[in-house]
Amino acid sequence: MKNAAKQWKLRLLGAAVALLGMIVLATYLLTPANAEESSDSVQASAKAQAANSEMFTAYVEDIQHEDGKLYLIVDKIGWYQGTEADKVFEQRNPDSGIDGAPDGYYIVNDSKEQEKVEVSANAEVLMQLYDRDGTVQGTNIQWNEPVALSKFESLYENTKVLDLSVFPYHLTVQDGKVIKIVQQYIP
Repeated sequence: MKNAAKQWKLRLLGAAVALLGMIVLATYLLTPANAEESSDSVQASAKAQAANSEMFTAYVEDIQHEDGKLYLIVDKIGWYQGTEADKVFEQRNPDSGIDGAPDGYYIVNDSKEQEKVEVSANAEVLMQLYDRDGTVQGTNIQWNEPVALSKFESLYENTKVLDLSVFPYHLTVQDGKVIKIVQQYIP
């Protein structure tokens, strides 16, 4: 009986010491000075990355190889969805007789100016819809399906069943190179 009571007291003491240690650690980490340092370094890192990167939506007009590098020829567009799409649609089409943007999105392409953007060799590509097997039935939707950049190139060139140039793409550019290509499905 004495042994069980002694073990219980030791366990209780161990739990109290552990709890006290966690309180001291939490107090240290959450003091204003330490929290500011941590917050400042995270904000600085985010600002540095944001300064070196941008995301935009565009039509991919062509894919070119030049001097061992891959380039996309793009036509930047305004891509709007949801209530923002309805607002822009209404501003641009006040007499349409429609309450909002058809299909919940609206594209603005006032300039057909093209831009050449280099693609990183390890760019991530996410597709929604493409020709998987040379048949119309093989073009079913699979959301954000990753494909290799080389596969994207071959899919883009193959227009027998589906022309991928009709889709907008959300492109993330970091340090002057496309690092992510996301096909936007449009009904």
